[in-house]
Amino acid sequence: MIDDSELMRRLANGDRQAFASLLNRHSRLVLNVLYRIVLSRDDAEDLCQEVFERLWVHAPQWRDDAKLTTWLYRVANNLAINFRQRVQLRYVLNDGLAAAELDAEAGDESHGAESSACSSEVADSALLLALASLPSNYRAVLAFRFYRDLPVKDIAEIMGLSAKAVESQLGRAKAQLKEHLGGSA
Repeated sequence: MIDDSELMRRLANGDRQAFASLLNRHSRLVLNVLYRIVLSRDDAEDLCQEVFERLWVHAPQWRDDAKLTTWLYRVANNLAINFRQRVQLRYVLNDGLAAAELDAEAGDESHGAESSACSSEVADSALLLALASLPSNYRAVLAFRFYRDLPVKDIAEIMGLSAKAVESQLGRAKAQLKEHLGGSA
């Protein structure tokens, strides 16, 4: 398997196959991180495309002194945060989750597997709402730490922060999530 550094050297020389290999290797991870920051699949897909457009454009200036994934995550994070600042905050809930939440609030007394599934959907929608209420940078540190399982020092490098600032944001993000979820997080 060809490593990212070699693929980047080839991409810098205009090798479309190298770009396709990098896209296949990293797009799903970048898309998933973006989704966890912007909370909209369509917007995450648009931003993911923009990340890889920038990879194509900046390939000739690539310096092999950093991991490609760090660069991709940094660009993704910056684009997501800029996107959230440009666009009004909007909650993304599918109709089924919204209906389940309304039924639960109305005191729906159904039992069994259907009730269990409904409770799970309500919990999921509550978590989505709680995540949506967080600032983008808090969602980003949560996504990098708990979804991608990155060490604090890598998150600091991606976000251009100190490790102490990342730890502080993680603590504040968890506290805000706990507060929004009624202290049960």
